[in-house]
Parts: sequence; C-alpha cells; structure tokens
Amino acid sequence: MRCPSCLAETPGRPRFCPSCGTRLATSAPAETRRIVTVVFCDLAESTALSERLDPESLRAVLIRYFALMRDQLAWHGGTVEKFIGDAVMAVFGVPRLHEDDALRAARAAVDMRSALERLNDELDRDLGIRLGVRIGVNTGEVVASGHAHGEQALVAGDAVNAAARLQQLAGPGEILLGPETWRLVGPSAVGRAAGPLVLRGKRDPVTAWRLDAMRSDDPAVLRRFDVPFVDREEPLRELDRTLDRVIRGRRCRIVTLHGEAGVGKTRLARLWAERASRRGVLVGSGRCRPYGAGGTLLGVADAMRELVTVGTPDPEALAVLRAGLLKDGTPNPSYQETSWAVRTLLRDLGRSTYVLIVLDDVQWAGGPVLDLLGHLAEELRDVPVMVLCVARPDLFDRTPGWQPASRLSLRPLGPADSRLLVSQLVEVMPHDGTLLERIAERAEGNPLYLEQLVAMLGDGEEPHGLPLTVHALIAARVDRLGPDARATLECAAVVGREFTVEELQAVRGAGGPEGPLEGPLEELGHKCFVEHRTEATFRFASELIREVVYGGMAKRRRAELHERFAGRLAAAGGGDEVVGTHLEQAYRLRADLGPHDEHTARLRGGAAARLSGAGAVALRRSDLSRAENLLSRGADLLGPDHADWPRVSGRVAEARITLGEVAGGRRLLTEVLRRTADGADPLVAAHASLFLTHFEPSRSREVARRAIPVFEAAGDDLGLARAWTMVAQEAQGRGRFAETRDMLRRALDYAVRSDAELERATILGNLAATLWLGPEPAPVAVAECRALLSAYGRDRGIVRAVVGCPLAVLLAMRGSFGEARDALVEAGRVLTGLRHAYAEAFIPIFSAAVESLAGRWDVAEDLLRGACARALDLGDGQLLATASRDLARTLAHRGDLAGAEQWARAALEGPPGAAPVGTPMNTAELHAILARVLAARGSREDAGDLMERALREAGETDSPVCRATVLLGNAHSLAALGAHGESAAVARDAAAEFAAKGHLVGHGWALRLAGRR
Repeated sequence: MRCPSCLAETPGRPRFCPSCGTRLATSAPAETRRIVTVVFCDLAESTALSERLDPESLRAVLIRYFALMRDQLAWHGGTVEKFIGDAVMAVFGVPRLHEDDALRAARAAVDMRSALERLNDELDRDLGIRLGVRIGVNTGEVVASGHAHGEQALVAGDAVNAAARLQQLAGPGEILLGPETWRLVGPSAVGRAAGPLVLRGKRDPVTAWRLDAMRSDDPAVLRRFDVPFVDREEPLRELDRTLDRVIRGRRCRIVTLHGEAGVGKTRLARLWAERASRRGVLVGSGRCRPYGAGGTLLGVADAMRELVTVGTPDPEALAVLRAGLLKDGTPNPSYQETSWAVRTLLRDLGRSTYVLIVLDDVQWAGGPVLDLLGHLAEELRDVPVMVLCVARPDLFDRTPGWQPASRLSLRPLGPADSRLLVSQLVEVMPHDGTLLERIAERAEGNPLYLEQLVAMLGDGEEPHGLPLTVHALIAARVDRLGPDARATLECAAVVGREFTVEELQAVRGAGGPEGPLEGPLEELGHKCFVEHRTEATFRFASELIREVVYGGMAKRRRAELHERFAGRLAAAGGGDEVVGTHLEQAYRLRADLGPHDEHTARLRGGAAARLSGAGAVALRRSDLSRAENLLSRGADLLGPDHADWPRVSGRVAEARITLGEVAGGRRLLTEVLRRTADGADPLVAAHASLFLTHFEPSRSREVARRAIPVFEAAGDDLGLARAWTMVAQEAQGRGRFAETRDMLRRALDYAVRSDAELERATILGNLAATLWLGPEPAPVAVAECRALLSAYGRDRGIVRAVVGCPLAVLLAMRGSFGEARDALVEAGRVLTGLRHAYAEAFIPIFSAAVESLAGRWDVAEDLLRGACARALDLGDGQLLATASRDLARTLAHRGDLAGAEQWARAALEGPPGAAPVGTPMNTAELHAILARVLAARGSREDAGDLMERALREAGETDSPVCRATVLLGNAHSLAALGAHGESAAVARDAAAEFAAKGHLVGHGWALRLAGRR
C-alpha cells in the first residue's frame, strides 16, 4: 500500500509510514460517501461467441480480454471491483479519490476500446473472431467501504446502477457517458449527445453522450483563459524583478510559484512567460502529469523540446536527449547522462541568450525531476537560467527537502476583485446582482471556483450546490489526509465553520480520533484546511471544504456525532437553537436511513421543541428572519397532526406576514383557526383571530375585546399587549388621542412584562404617533418622544426606528428638516436590516410628510406612489388608506385635481374585496380634498356640503393637526369658489390650530393663504 501523505510504498501494514512518519490506518475505515466514476464494460454478442468457440478456446479468449481490460483500467487508476459474467465493473475514486477521476475513467474507456482493437487483430488471425464491447461510464455519489489501501472495495448507490444501464444501452463499440461524467470531462472529450435515454428503474429520462475520443488536457482548454486577468499585477512584478536579477547577475535561479488548486497559477505563469518572451528571453514550457503515459521526466522533456530548436546545441548532449528524454520522457541511457545533457544544452544556450523554463503542476513530479532541478541550481550558478516551478502546497508536504531559491505564494482574490471577475464571467447574462454577490462570497477568492459556480448559472442551476469539479479537487485533498487528521476534520465539520478544541472533544467521543488534538490540528493548519482564529478558536479555511468533508461522512456516523454533540451542549446549558439544530440533523439523517424507530421519534420531538422554543424567543426579540426559519423547522418536525402544530404554526404565520409573505401567512393563520375551531386551544385561536384583524381593521375592536378575557384567564401578557394595542389603534383611528394614550400605556406594561420586542416597539411607535397628531404642542411632543427613546431605545434599534419616524415629522413641523431626514435614514437602515416588510410602506409615508413640509412636493409624490404600491402588495388596508390620502392631498397641492380625486375616492372606497377604512381622521381629510376638487370645478353646493362634513368629522377628534389640515383645505376650496373673505377667515382659524400645536410650517402656510387676495 501507499502512504496517503507522501505516497511512498509501505510494505505490509505498518502503523506509521517509514518514509515520512504519517500514521497509517491499520484496519478498514468506516463507510464513506464519495463521488466516484463507475465503468461497466461488457462483451457484445457473447452468446454467439460461446456457440462458435470450444469452451477451452473461449476461456483463453476471456482470460486475455479480462486481463487487457483490467490493465487499461489499472493504468489510469481504476479499481476493478468485480467481474460479472462477461462484464467488468471498475470504480475510479476508491480506494483513493483523484480530482480527475472522471477524466481517468473516460480515458480508460477509450483506451479499452483501442486495446481491444489490437487484440482483435490477433484473434482474427488465430481464431477468425472479433470481440465488441459496450461501455457505460457514470459519475455520482456512492457509499464505499473496504480497506483504504487495498485492492478490494465495495460501492453502492444509484451511480453504479446508472452506469450498468448505460452500458446495456450502448451499441457494440460505443461508450456512453452519463450527464455528470460529461460535465466533468468537458472540453477534453469529443462526442455527441445520445439523446434522453430511459434507464430501467429510473423515473426520468437521462441525457447521455457518446464518447468518440479524448483531447488534450491542457489547462487552457479546460479553463476560462479568455476573460481579463484580475488582481495579479504584484506577483507579475515580483517575477519581473526575479528575472532582472537572473539577467543582471547571470546566474541560475529556481522559483516556486505556489497556491491552492484553481487560484490562477497556471494562467499567471503563462501570461508572464509571454511577457518574458517579448523581452527576448527564450522560453520552454512543460507540465508534469499525475499519471499516465510518458517517462518520469515528461514535463522536463516538453520544455526541452521547445529549446533544442534554437542555435546549434552540443551534438553529444543532443544525441543523449534524443535517445530518451526527447523521445519518451525517460532518462535513457541513464539519469546521470540525461542530467548532464540537459545542463550542457542550457549552458550552451545561456552563452547567447537568457533562458526561462516553466514547469507546471510540479506537485505531481517525482524525485527524478526535483533532483534534476536541484543539480541545475548547483551546476549552472553562472548561467542566466530561470526555472519557474508552478505547484500546489502539496509539493512541500510530499517533498519536505525541496528548497527552491525563492517561493512566491499566490493568494485568493479579494472581495472586490472576486466581484469584478464574476461580472466578467457572466458578461451580459441577466442575473440578479445579489445572486452574483453570493457567488463571489461562496468562492472565497478562488477563480476556478468562481468559474464553476457561474457555469452552474449558465446550465440553469442555482449555485447553492457544489460543482463537481470543485468537489473533486477538495475531496482528493481530504482523501490524502492521515486518519487522525481526517477524523478530527470530520468532527469539526459537524460543529460548523468555526469550532473550538472543547467542542471537538465533545464530538469526538463518538468515533472521533484518539489522543491529543494538537497534532491533527497542526497538520490541518499546515495543509490549509483550517485556520487558527484566536487562542481557542479554529475555522475551516473555506466553507466549501467543510461541505465536502461533511458530505463525505456516512449519514449514520453524522447522525451519531450530531446527537452526541447535542447532548453535550444541552448538559452544558447550550441554547435551544444550537441544540435543536444538531438534534434536527441527527433526526433527518436517521430518517433518511430508516427505520423510524422510537429513538428517531425522540430525536424528532426534542428537535421540534428546541427549535420552536428558540423561534418564539427570536420572534419576541424582532429577529424576524431567524424566527421564521426556526419556527418553520419546528412546525415541519411536529407535523400537522401534532397537538402543538397550531400554536407553532400561528407564530410561523405571524413572522411571515411581518416579513411580507402575506398571502401564505394568511392562509396558514386561517388553517390554524380551522384547526382550533372546536375550542381545543382557545388561546391559539384568540391570537390567530387577533392577528388576522390587521387585514380587517373594522373588526379589530370587537375581536380584541373578545380576546382580552381569554388572555386574562391564561395570564398571557403577550396576548394582552396585542389586544390592548388593537383597541388603542381603533381609538387612534377615531382621532381620540388622549383616550389612546391611556390604553397604549396599559398595553406597554403587558409588553414589557412579556419581553416582546416587536410589540413593545409597535406600542411605542403608536405612542409617538399619538404625540405627533394629538393635542400636545410640538415642543412638548418632541421632548416626550425623546424621553421614550431614552427610556426604551438605548439598546433597541427597532424602538429608535419606530419612535424616530413620528419624531421626524414633529421636527419637520418645526422646520428642522435635516435632523428629520437623518432620523428617517436611521429608521430605514434598522428596519431594512430586520427585513420588516411593512417598513417599505410606512417609512416612505413619513418621508413624504417630511418632504412636503420642506416644500418638495414632487419628491413626496414619488414616495407616496411607492408606498401605495407596497401597501397594496401587503394587503394592509390601513396603510393603503393613509398613503392614498396623503397622495391625494399632495396631488391637490400640485394642481393635479383629477389625480387627487382618483386617490381620494380610492381611499374612501378601499381596495377591491376589502372593507373601506372609514375612520374620522381619514374621512375628514379626504372629504376636504374632494371639496377642493369640486370647488375648482365650480360645484359650490356639493363642495359646501363636503366642507361642512369634513369640518364636522374633524371636530370629533382631539387632533389639532387634523382640524388645522381640514380648515386649510376648506380655505383653499373657498378661495377657488371666489369667497376670498371667508377663505381668509377660515385660513386664520387654521393658523390658530397650527399655532396651538406648535406647527410652524403649517402656521406659515395658513397665514400666507389668509393674506392672499
């Protein structure tokens, strides 16, 4: 077997690698989940063949056929799992994953077909027969078990069955690839679509591809080298400086450019080599291969072939190279002579020019290549030769003795450059900017990952999953870890992106590594799997690494670790959310596997209780998105037949409605009411009925009064806070603000006792609105609003936001427009952060009030049109009525009387299918606006009736703002009718009301109108 770290042969089954000391597995590992590529190959028309040949001849033919197929598969790194009749099944990715398993499998399939043709020439000559094969290749997730370094493996999964079905559908001599295999081999393959195929046992047709041949695996073919280069000027300048030193000092220098797979090393090296070539430097490039045809020095051979065509190389050295290195990459006739010939040729070239050798993928290079490079550095000290080795960090782990003259690390892109690269990759594709931002964050600066995630968009997929190419790269790295380091990484993956040593210790008792954690964590840090964040905290270097590690564990093992960790957390007093999340994961994993036994049911119940409890707390704290997520998960775990489902689902509905998912929330609340109609849970029914009156405000007082005794009997402070708030809002709508204040103070006491953040904020916002519209003079109202902020808003952003909106209008009344706008900006920031959907309607209403007071009526109109549209979407009749009324008043002021009439009548009638919101506060102002419209048309009698009605309705309120606004509107109507004396008198009455309120802006409007003739 081979060591997973240094790949050295380890005879027998030692506990530690004799070469590098890595601890080795001494027994079969647990089952793992991995993405592999499966190859099925079967003889075509084997029955006819058995009829033609004597059994002994047939057996001899089959032995040769099986040996030939096995050799081709093994050459490419496949493991032959079994022979089934005339068929061969092989797996690429077991026992060891490779990032290019799909490519290896496709190349193996092509070589199997080619090798069979050569065998057929012999069989035709000797026996007069020719064999044909059908090959199916498919990639997907399997569960694998067996010895990590053995030759036997057992894999199970749909990917295996699909490969067998593809093989059955292939024609003689055909190779059929499954869709994921085709996606992975990509531009390296020459083939054509085979059309959707119906595979026996699969519900949906599968798109397959016929593979004809394989192309070069040059990275320039496989990667997007056509987009502009991003954020690599500094490494390019550093390479320029190194080349300058080589040229000035006429000395050999070896530089290693290293970085993680996909970070852009190859493209950087090629770009810089082209730049060096334009400076007159002679360039030779080569690439080391992870396996396959060609000798151990193939990468060096590629580079030397480009160099020997220049000048007149030493004949003897050239003859040595042509005998081996240039022929097939082997050090023939000997390594020493080959090394001498390479040095001799480079020395000759260095006398007349400067030489650059670029060797890519040096992490795959064996000892002979690195030894040859080391001899170059020693023997060519005075020759201007620069060797750029491009490698992954694995190079230094596999060959710790490799010490180049200098190292240049290529780091991931920064956030801004990642976003720039994404925008270049998508070009003009019309994608959501937020989605592209998430792609940039998810890739964490790796250009290859960015390419593959963007490619998922082009394939019509959402980039929430993990592209198979990226998965293969990461999984192959993980697979090379030692057993203790991998087990530690798996335990960490269960904890999350960040973890502590204590958390690892809590998890690892369930099959985790033995012994201290310092060694495995040091190895994981050195190999860039984890980062040391603080003294006690570690973090996965990438969330994608965590996803691959987590997904690679068997579900049963994951479930055990989650359950164990949840138990440790609960015993230590851990919060409901984190404990519930781990219990939920344990339950869902066990449910996937079955059976649904008592243990699984206990996990389900425990998870539901914990998540529902955490969701209720989040809802009380106004953490709406988190509340909706936790409560939804809790309700889903409970199931609709559980007794607690209505209670939890009612809270889900409340969160969704507040977040703007109105239709779904209302349906869910209606279902909760239906489920509680038999009186089984009157408390839940009362909460649901009360919340639904947001959409039927005319019923709010009646429903709230009916609910109060239910809440009192249950001692439900939250319910009482909501019910008294609703009663107060009904009084507020009637313009009875003194009465409203008393009820809101009562509701506030209940909200404080229940520690309900959203209700507390709602009540305080209503108190501030009462101060704005009620009889308190503006200076007093401003002071009281500030007192509310001081008492309740210090650490509560939502309180500052909802109190800040009415306060902003009060400030604008006094002419402090800048301060008012600042308050609204802060309110918008807070409420947007909370994802409070209603903020999109009521923040613009307050902003429009401020802008109209500032004389910016056009801005106010735009804001109010947006507010009306959002209120209509939300189905909130009260908000829509308020926004429509204010828009009608704004349009009337701007002279658009037709628009003013349209919006005023819409506000009076209410939206289609809903009852109108006919509160005196609204109707008084609306009738005044309609009177102004009719007066402008000369309808004296109708306008007079509406003016009287508006004045009567305003008189029922104790709001000087409402009375003053109606009076001012009537003064405009009288002026339009030509009754200037009456208009001036009414305007003076409006000025008096504005003055009583301390409304300086309104007072100025009224006085100007009173003085107009």
